[in-house]
Amino acid sequence: MNQTQTNLSQVRQKEKVSLNDGLPKIDPRTVIEELKSHLYSDDNFKKLFSDAEDKKYRENFQLFDRDNDERINFTELQELLTSIGYVYDEQELSELYKELEDSEGQGIRSDALFILVSKKKREQDREEQLIEAFKSVDLENTGYIQSEYFKELLMTMGYRFTEDEADEYMKFIDPKNEGKFLYIDIVKKILK
Repeated sequence: MNQTQTNLSQVRQKEKVSLNDGLPKIDPRTVIEELKSHLYSDDNFKKLFSDAEDKKYRENFQLFDRDNDERINFTELQELLTSIGYVYDEQELSELYKELEDSEGQGIRSDALFILVSKKKREQDREEQLIEAFKSVDLENTGYIQSEYFKELLMTMGYRFTEDEADEYMKFIDPKNEGKFLYIDIVKKILK
C-alpha cells in the first residue's frame, strides 16, 4: 500500500462515526417529554380525532381529574379508559402510564390520554383489516374457513409457504384439526 492509499484509509477510519460518538446521555423521560411536546406542537393528534371525539375525551378527562390539578393517577386512568370503551391489560397500561407520567411523577395530563386512545384505535383498525382479509376468502360468508382451502392459499398466494411451513402454521390456525376454523378467533390470537 502506498502513502496516498494509507492516508486515504486513515481518513476513512476517522469518518466512521458510531451512534454514541459525541452524543450526550439523555434521560429517557426527557426524550419522551421532548417527543410529546413535538407531537402536540404541530397538532398531529388533531388529525386522528374528530372535534366531537376531542371534546368527549377532554370532558371525560376533566370528570376523572377529581382534584382539578390537570392530571389523573393510574386508577383514574383505568376508570376513564373503561368509561370511553378502551380496555387495556393492567400490566401494559402500567408500563405505558410510567412512560407517559409527567416529569414530576404526579400523574398523566390529558394529552397522554390521546396517545393511549390512538394506540387502541390503531389496534382496532388492524383487527378490522385482518377480519376483512379473512372475509375475502370466506366464500360462503359463514365466519369459518376450511383448513385445507386456507392451507392451499398459504402455499399459492403472496409469500408462498412451503408445505412444511403451511402445516406448521395450520397447527396454530386449527390446533384441534377440526377441518375449519372461526377466523375471528384467529384474529384475536394473532393480535395477542
